[in-house]
Amino acid sequence: MAKVVQTSLEEEEYQVFKDMLEKRKLSIREGLRRAVGKMVEEEVRVNPRDSFLVRKPMGKSGLRDLSKKHDEYLYGKRRRRGSS
Repeated sequence: MAKVVQTSLEEEEYQVFKDMLEKRKLSIREGLRRAVGKMVEEEVRVNPRDSFLVRKPMGKSGLRDLSKKHDEYLYGKRRRRGSS
C-alpha cells in the first residue's frame, strides 16, 4: 500500500525543483517519486561477494534444451484443451 508523505521546502528549493520538472514535463508527484527512487537505488548496493552471485554452477543436466523446455521437464507435457 502506498504511503502519503508531506514535507516543507524552502521557497527557493521549491521553485528550482518545479522549474526542473516543468522542463521535463513531470508533475511534482512524479518528480518526487523519481528523486526518492534514485536515492534508494544509490543506497542499496549489491555485495559482489554475495554467495548467490559468486557460486559456481554445480553439475550438468545433460539436457540441451533445458532453457526452452524447463516447464515441461518440471511439470510434464502440457495437455491441450479439449483433449483427454
